[in-house]
Amino acid sequence: MPAIDSLDRSFTRVNTALSYLCAAIVVFMTVSIIYDVLARLLFKAPTIWVIDINEYLLVYLTFLPAGWLLMRDRHVKVELLTSRLVRPQRLRLAFITDILACAYCLILAWQGWIVAWEALQRGYEFSTALAFPRFPVIVIIPAGAAWLALAFMIRLWANARR
Repeated sequence: MPAIDSLDRSFTRVNTALSYLCAAIVVFMTVSIIYDVLARLLFKAPTIWVIDINEYLLVYLTFLPAGWLLMRDRHVKVELLTSRLVRPQRLRLAFITDILACAYCLILAWQGWIVAWEALQRGYEFSTALAFPRFPVIVIIPAGAAWLALAFMIRLWANARR
């Protein structure tokens, strides 16, 4: 199927871009924390934004690379049971867990979007010094869950073809 192969290639390209974005976020977080520590210790002038922004970015670092990790089979696994199974049983179990995980991601995306949309409509803000709006932070949860569900679907399709 050329359409599926094209989708897989596009998905891989976007995942690669997201992995570079995550690396840039980690660099930004590191530099901003060093800046805050130096400002606090050397100049007695701590920032009010570094902790908040880095907390929000941690949510992005959870969801942005999830599809990339899944496609490279780098997610954390507990193999206590699966290592004792024979290959056909492991493949069946992997198929079942991928279907269940995909369903979970779709439900998380759906419910997460409901929460994010409400935060946008009602103008919810975090109760911190920045009073940052909640929507930009929360919206990555349904978006990331939907992206991860797509990764599970592509992986299921690729495994079914093998």
